[in-house]
Amino acid sequence: MSLISEKQVQQFRDEGYFLTDVMWDKPVLDEIAAEFDRLHAETIKTAETGGNKTQIELARHRPFIGQVHMVSPPCERFIRSPIYLEACARFIGPSADLYYNQAVIKPPEKGGSFAWHQDSGYQETKPLQYITCWTAISRTFVGNGCIWIIPGSHQRGLIKHAWDEKDSAKKPALENEDGAIPVEMKAGQVAIFTSLLLHKSGANTSNEIRRGYVPQYHHPDAINAQSGKRWGDLYPVLREGKPVQPPLKPGYYAQN
Repeated sequence: MSLISEKQVQQFRDEGYFLTDVMWDKPVLDEIAAEFDRLHAETIKTAETGGNKTQIELARHRPFIGQVHMVSPPCERFIRSPIYLEACARFIGPSADLYYNQAVIKPPEKGGSFAWHQDSGYQETKPLQYITCWTAISRTFVGNGCIWIIPGSHQRGLIKHAWDEKDSAKKPALENEDGAIPVEMKAGQVAIFTSLLLHKSGANTSNEIRRGYVPQYHHPDAINAQSGKRWGDLYPVLREGKPVQPPLKPGYYAQN
């Protein structure tokens, strides 16, 4: 049974995104949430050891914890969930790699906002577009910093981004936010969108934590447009329409 309807496929093409039904049961989401809490605590401890005030602030209030699949077996299993693999097959092709994945956490009342951007604006690749699967591990709403999107903005193509030192983020040349809408989600829903869709997230002003998991998937032969070298997590999830089952061969990461 397909998890993605033809109507959702058409919405992805027209508007650059769609929202799934709830894809996981509570025990699975609770396991991932516990992993996020563990990793968040470790991230704060590492930042405090380093002593950089900016990094400590980001670790506490706007952590982005990357390559989670390498430090969490439950998350490594999670990035191979059926909804992700079907999205790969629908929007990338019969073969796909995990391009990047990160835990994004907004603590209650203090979680910081994140500016408008396109994911491709952080690093241009060839091919250019890939898919982002923004997954609500806990429920996400306007008050706790849900994502906002501009439907159809992917049709503008890649917009030039510039680094903003103050906000520690890359920002596009964006004249206005016309058409922006919030994407509120129940725990277990996924917002699947193209890497060219403009999106942002608000601050968490509620008393409820916001946990999001953001795996992204790309073509296996994707390269960095600047260096010409292979780029990303380079973690195979789909080959010729079939899931790639772990464990990968010993030394995989050292060789790639």
